[in-house]
Amino acid sequence: MMGAMQPLTFVRAAALALVALVPLAARAADSGPADARAAGAHQDRAYTWAVGLAASNGPDYAGSDQRGNSLRPVLGLDIGRYTLSSGGGGSLLDFDLEPRYTGVSARVFDAERLHLSVGLRIGGGRTHDADSPLHGLPDVRRTLRARLSASYSLTPDLSLRSSLNQDLLGRKGGTTLQTTLQYEWQVTPGTEIGLAAGFTVANATHMRSFFGVPEDVARVRTPFPAYSPGGGVMSTDLGVEIKSAITDRWVLLGGVRLSQLRGDARASPIVVKPNNYGVTVGLAYRCCR
Repeated sequence: MMGAMQPLTFVRAAALALVALVPLAARAADSGPADARAAGAHQDRAYTWAVGLAASNGPDYAGSDQRGNSLRPVLGLDIGRYTLSSGGGGSLLDFDLEPRYTGVSARVFDAERLHLSVGLRIGGGRTHDADSPLHGLPDVRRTLRARLSASYSLTPDLSLRSSLNQDLLGRKGGTTLQTTLQYEWQVTPGTEIGLAAGFTVANATHMRSFFGVPEDVARVRTPFPAYSPGGGVMSTDLGVEIKSAITDRWVLLGGVRLSQLRGDARASPIVVKPNNYGVTVGLAYRCCR
């Protein structure tokens, strides 16, 4: 985490960066035909790739009242029906309605409206050092997660997406199901704004790992009382994302996400702030061969 920049300062900088995209979008509109030719050329090439850097500000953990800043790489590689994506890099490979999920994915079915894919990704964990308010709770181990995803286009601009994720290594990551309604607004040939609303359902194993307090540590190693949540709706989310090609190769990206914990997750004693938000801005270079 980058503790030097205060959250409000970071958010102001993120907001200014997003505002700066407006004139850049107008400039992109002026070069629309060139962008359209480039988009057509992308489809003829064997693979595309993107690399960049993104800065984020968000809660230290789901339900935390403490925030932190981070830098992460933005990586994307598309080879035929296979995609490698990290930090949102997959979504920069083309301006279209197809979702590209984190990790390694393979599109297994493509129809006019329905798209199915399978994939693998590393599921994030959580460690609790001596300075953490969660010190004393068991660490949540990183794990390998399998994913089955579906996307159905209701209209050319509106799609319903769902993704089922399962821990493959038995590290108590459990199962989650994320469902999102996504609207894509193509402002110009090189600028796209996405609006999303959705929810996440998790089973009891996942909920206990991230929101539970085991009896053997409750009131002993940690001040929290014992808590064993069940499965159910974990959160609801709203988000806005913008991608703008400032040249044929360079792309600006930004986004804001609002999240509300629900059900047993919201009732957890470790949750201080159930309603929270995250902000991301970044820059990436994309190319084809």
